[in-house]
Amino acid sequence: MVRMEDVARAANVSRATVSRVLVGTPPVAEATREKVFRAVRELGYVPNAMAQGLSKRSSDLVGLLVRDPRNPAYGLLHSLVQVAVSSHGLELITAVPHWKEGAEDELAALRRMLGLRVGGLLVSTGVIRATDLEPFLDSVPVVSVGRVEDHPRIHGVSYNEDVHGAMLADKVASAGHRSVAVLIPAAWVSTAENRRGLSMAVHLEGRGLDVHRVETNAFGQPEAGIARILDLARDGRATAAMFPSDNKALIFLRAAHGAGLAVPGDISVTGCDGIIQGLDLVGLATLRIPVEQVAARGIEVLERLMSDPGGTEVRHEKFTGEFVPGATLGPAA
Repeated sequence: MVRMEDVARAANVSRATVSRVLVGTPPVAEATREKVFRAVRELGYVPNAMAQGLSKRSSDLVGLLVRDPRNPAYGLLHSLVQVAVSSHGLELITAVPHWKEGAEDELAALRRMLGLRVGGLLVSTGVIRATDLEPFLDSVPVVSVGRVEDHPRIHGVSYNEDVHGAMLADKVASAGHRSVAVLIPAAWVSTAENRRGLSMAVHLEGRGLDVHRVETNAFGQPEAGIARILDLARDGRATAAMFPSDNKALIFLRAAHGAGLAVPGDISVTGCDGIIQGLDLVGLATLRIPVEQVAARGIEVLERLMSDPGGTEVRHEKFTGEFVPGATLGPAA
């Protein structure tokens, strides 16, 4: 393997200078930086992140556990976290469990990142529970990003899912719908979607509407519950269907089209996320979650914790998005 000493010899500088160039502090003359980076490229040198972490009192590595990046909301969050980490002079390593893997697999990924001596952990997944994170809290700063967080020892920067559910429910009720189907995944399937669905149902019921709670506990099966809602629409028992994610709403729209149901004539449809490109062409009524704010704030909080682990009071910050009107939500027939 190519060592740092080899890079120093090829660049005709000291080993300490190579280290300073790769770490980025203190500043090194531009000509020297160019010589070092040229040697790094020519020799194919790869810095040993574990060795760097062992040699320093603290690590600049940030670990991110993110759920299935096929979901545009997670994919965008991942991209924005990378941008924010870089702007703060930190480095990011990411663990992405297979989309059908559950909480145990995510915990294993977190343990592997701790083995790399990360200086902080960002957790962005709706599968793992807050109690599952407790064993890590005394080892490294942890910030929950983009997921519902209530744990008294875990800093949370999340979307205001209770408010989001209420906002969408108000739009459906204001359109004159009196009987609504709401898809509610179990909390262990997705804490965020569970919270959204429950908020929708509770708010609708509070306004006196007839709510059909379609609860599912099928992990890794986004189509779960769709057939039940189709039956409600065909029988005329529901004039609107509310989904806790755009992905599930789009699956329903495809199924409704196949069943000969008109949207919004026979059944109105709403989603939640607002991230998928081209939603305006589909005309899906949804709610755009504030991913940009959550990603930037999450890194700010984690960097502060990494600098002063015991000096920051635990807070659960929530950011509210905006409703996106669409052609799939119409007046009740």
